[in-house]
Parts: sequence; C-alpha cells; structure tokens
Amino acid sequence: MVSNDSILIVGQPNSGKTTYIAQFLTRVQKRKSSINLIKIPENIKAINNARQRLSMGEEPEATPADQNVELVIPINVDEKNIDLVFPDYGGEQVNTMIELMEINKNWQKLVATSDRWIHFIRPHEIVPEYDLSISSYDAIETTKSTTFESPALSDQSKFIELLQILLHTKNIGVKHLISIPKLTIVLTCWDELQTDGKPVDVLREKLPMFLHFVETVWGKETFEILGLSAQGFPLTTPEAKDKYLDELPENFGYMIDREGVEDKDITKLVKIALQL
Repeated sequence: MVSNDSILIVGQPNSGKTTYIAQFLTRVQKRKSSINLIKIPENIKAINNARQRLSMGEEPEATPADQNVELVIPINVDEKNIDLVFPDYGGEQVNTMIELMEINKNWQKLVATSDRWIHFIRPHEIVPEYDLSISSYDAIETTKSTTFESPALSDQSKFIELLQILLHTKNIGVKHLISIPKLTIVLTCWDELQTDGKPVDVLREKLPMFLHFVETVWGKETFEILGLSAQGFPLTTPEAKDKYLDELPENFGYMIDREGVEDKDITKLVKIALQL
C-alpha cells in the first residue's frame, strides 16, 4: 500500500518553486536522481510550461497568482513508496495571506494535511540596509533628516508572520519546541550569492531575526537549512541558453548541504526533508 507524505512548498513570488519542481520531475524521470520514480504523474499541467521553457533555454514564467494545482509524483525513497504531493500556486497568494492575515480554505487544507514544510527564500533580493537586530550603526553618519528604508526588517517580519500563520492554522503552539511539522528552509538562486559559506551563515547574515525565531521555536533535529540553485545559472545570455539546449536542463542545478558542500543531485533536498 502506497503511503501519503505531503510536502508543502511555501514561497513568495520569484522564489524558484516552479523551477525546482520542474527540474525535480525531469531528474527523477530521466533517472538522474537518488530518488526513483514509480510511474509518470497523471497530470503535469502545473509545471509543463516550465519544463518546456527550460528545454528551450528560457527562464520559467511565474505561476499565475490565482493558480492552485496539485502535482502528485509517486516515488520510492529508501525502499519506501510515497505519493509526493507538490502544490503549485501563485506566490502572490503568500503575500496576500500575510498582508490580510487571512488563510483561505484551500490553504487550510494544504497546511492541515502536511507535516513537512519547505520554505523557499531568495536571499539575493534581501538587502539589510537597516535592521533592529544589528546592535550598532556607529559607522553610518546620520542626521535628523535621515530616513531609513527597511526592506530587510520588513522581509524578516513577513517570513516570521507567515510561519506563525501556518502554525496557527495547524493549531500548533510555540510554548514547547515544535517537532511537527518539520521545516526545511531553502535559500534559492544560490548562484546569485557567489559565496562558499554555509546556508545557515548566509541566513544569519541576511535574516538574523528570522533565523533566531526558527531556532527558538523548532527543535534542533526538526529543521534544516539548505541552499539551492535549481537552474545552475541565469538564462539571460545567448551562451547560457545554448548551453542549456546542448547539454539539457537535467544536467544543471545543484544544492548546498548544511556544511556548505555542493551536490549535483537537487532531488536530495526532498530526501533530506523526508528524513527529518
């Protein structure tokens, strides 16, 4: 009997959810993975466009804001059969959820039926210009008329708020360390960062308050922080596009484990999430 193990991938627009799911399916389908595909999914409409664009050397397009599609991938991981459920949705839904502090019935179902969450964050787009978690700004010359922009503080607040909304929906309190749901934080578009650091160090630099929240609320063995470059590099030049066309999309992309070590098998991200 096939067991069900739903992984909820959460991420704001342009965080790389659809690209990863498209690459994941291509990898397992062509046996370039430590995960075995039991059979071809019955409906791949959710990521078909992304797969086609990658095969042509084009960047995948963002998922439409109103889209809600579930992609079910039957896989075998460590001799265990699993129906892996990837919900594909417009990232704008996450922004709306945070802004309105409301969660619709579809999201309530996704949260209630998932015991593993993968949170996609694109750190390159986060610039901590001013952040209350930084103890001193002595090096910054200020005047009474100085106005600070605070995108990093806003991002941190949003990410924390999002997790709190999901936990509240699942009726999980924070008085005790959380063991379920398991949480995997994935720092996407890793190639943009040009760093050899560990994912946890990058997260600490970019979103220190968010990391502190996770470390305070989740048990040490129930969350993981990884890096991911699902494409490997941007497809913005003719040379990059030709490389994708010549060598095929499934041969590109990599993940970064907790120790900062690169691994070409990006499907291991799911395997790690399942092993928590």
